[in-house]
Order: sequence, then C-alpha cells, then structure tokens
Amino acid sequence: MFINNENPEEPEPSEDEPHMLGPIGEEEPPLMGLVGDITEEAAQQMAMSLLGFNGGKIMTTKEDLEDDEDIEFFISSGGGSVNDMFSVYDLMRVVKANRDIATFGYGRVYSAAVLLLAAGTPGKRYIAKNARMMIHHCSSNAGGTHPDIRANFDELKKVEDMMVEALAEHSALSVGEIYNIMSRNTDEFFSAEDALEMGLVDKII
Repeated sequence: MFINNENPEEPEPSEDEPHMLGPIGEEEPPLMGLVGDITEEAAQQMAMSLLGFNGGKIMTTKEDLEDDEDIEFFISSGGGSVNDMFSVYDLMRVVKANRDIATFGYGRVYSAAVLLLAAGTPGKRYIAKNARMMIHHCSSNAGGTHPDIRANFDELKKVEDMMVEALAEHSALSVGEIYNIMSRNTDEFFSAEDALEMGLVDKII
C-alpha cells in the first residue's frame, strides 16, 4: 500500500497539486511513487525516499545495506520541472549501483516523467497497457530584460540537450530521432506499444 506524505490536518490538495508517495516503513516493501507534477517539493520527497532505500546516505555499498530487494517506483505524471526531475534522476543512478529500481508507468507519463520511467533498471521498466506517453520540447516562462531572456534561453537549450542525451541512453532511440520528435513543434503522444518499440520500457503489463 501507499501512504500520502501529507499532514492529515491540512486540507485535501487540489487536482493540480502533486501527491508524493514515499517509503512506507522499515517493515514494508520498498515502494515509492509520484502522482502529479514534478515540483521541487515532489523531487525532495522522492530524493528522501531514494536516500532512505540507500541506507540513509549517498556514498554506500551493497554490503552496507541490510536489504537488496528491488525498489518499485510508480509513476503517473504530467511532467513538470526538468531541473527537479534531474535531481531525482541523478539519485536514481547512484542508488542503482546498489539496488535495482523497477519503474512502472500508468495513466499518463508525460514530458520530464518519461525519463524517470526510462531510467529504471534495464529489464525492469514496465508500463500499463492503457498508459499514454508524451514527449515535447522543454519550455520556460522566463521574462525580464533582453540579456536575461537570452541567458534563460541558452540555459533551456542546455537542459533540453541533457534530457535528450539521457533519453537516448535509456532507449533504443538516437539523439537525432528524439530531436526529430521534438521538431514537430507539438506534443507527441505515444501508446504503451510505442514506448516498448522505442525502448523506453521493457514490458507492458
């Protein structure tokens, strides 16, 4: 089961607010998840979950861990902040050195969430039969002076390049093929079968 890491005395979140599903406890299976947008708060929750599953620290070894059971990471997200996504992605890479991370996408897996799904341990990346996936250009709402806008544009391009290269690493797609998808200048939606064919997942369940 999951718990929702929210104060029970606080009002219920709106539909647009992310639901962070974190580690349940020492006696429970290592489950974590994301339902909703990738925000700074959601990324912090996922980071704490991953660190908890890694013995509570970044630098550790398999021998230091009492449990090597697969971490199961459930994802249903419309995307969100790419920078916050990368903070989770980088920790996933660290933790995977000690424990496998099985990812499961269901509902919608859009934009930045696609990389989190694809970054699971090879052979253990799953997607629900009726799930939908979407890939598009990174975007920004930066404003300000002309130099500010130019600096933000340059940074946006660098971050998008990072995401494309990471997606290529975790799929059967080349960097060029991913840029071709993005170059259509519209949201590109894919089925579970498409995701499997592109090598973003390993099995439809």
